[in-house]
Amino acid sequence: MRTNELLPLLPDLAALVNVTEAGSFSAAARAQGSTPSAVSRQIARLEAALGLTVLERSTRRLRLTAGGQEVLRHARAMLDAARAACDGAASHANTVEGRVRIAAPKAALRQLIHPELPRLLDAYPKLDLELAVSDQAVDFIAGGVDIAMRFADPPPGYVARPFIEVRTLLYASPDYLARAGTPQQPVDLAQHSCLHLAELPGDDEWCLVNGEERRVVNVRGRYASNHSEMRREAAEAGFGIACLPDFTTRQSLARGLLVPVLPGWQLLGRYQGSNWLVYSADRYRALRVRVVVRFLLGIADRLGKRAPMP
Repeated sequence: MRTNELLPLLPDLAALVNVTEAGSFSAAARAQGSTPSAVSRQIARLEAALGLTVLERSTRRLRLTAGGQEVLRHARAMLDAARAACDGAASHANTVEGRVRIAAPKAALRQLIHPELPRLLDAYPKLDLELAVSDQAVDFIAGGVDIAMRFADPPPGYVARPFIEVRTLLYASPDYLARAGTPQQPVDLAQHSCLHLAELPGDDEWCLVNGEERRVVNVRGRYASNHSEMRREAAEAGFGIACLPDFTTRQSLARGLLVPVLPGWQLLGRYQGSNWLVYSADRYRALRVRVVVRFLLGIADRLGKRAPMP
């Protein structure tokens, strides 16, 4: 498409982002000061221009098509670039300064966020960051929290943006598999040392899914922990097969310390699915909070783990 043909589509691409993040035409219309019918026309116009259905509609929910997910990824990048341009212009008139407090689970902070923060601090010398490690839902007011990561729905009056999609998969060290053998089916796990959560009764019962297939296996092992980094380190040491959030194993896989077990199978559990960035709409008006939120969303985009529309 030529530039003059692309320009009319930019508001429609923005509307697609609004619909996917708000979850409905009505909520997107409220967010952009429009009407549901106007938003629906925007999406229809976008689909006609692209020759592609981006949203499957039903009376109960909206679902992105495979092509729609690709369009959404670029639309989000377009909006992020536009926001970055606005922030760049605003930085000449407004300084990003002050404190921003982020609350997140330890594994996510350590593996995803902490390694990227020097770039943010270098870019904004007057910005101060506080990291609050918490695997539980936080009290925003009592904890003085500006931004939190959580799986649960946001409290009333707060905004949630899709952050990362978390899957719980199985991993083991090459040494362990050389000694004990490699499971070929979920039922084989019953003959292995399995490093499970041990947080609630029933955590030693693993339910695995692969497409439409579902298998339940009672596992056992010599080591269990409700902390993913401890399970990962135990798996690297050869203690058995560990269930781990996929984002925690990137470096271990790259260094050959762990390998996937039963690829294609995913363990169902509490700590997986769409993880959200949650913040107060009022606090988001502060430039320092907007800058940090956009930086965090950029981390997920660069890793290719940005959570899709629910």
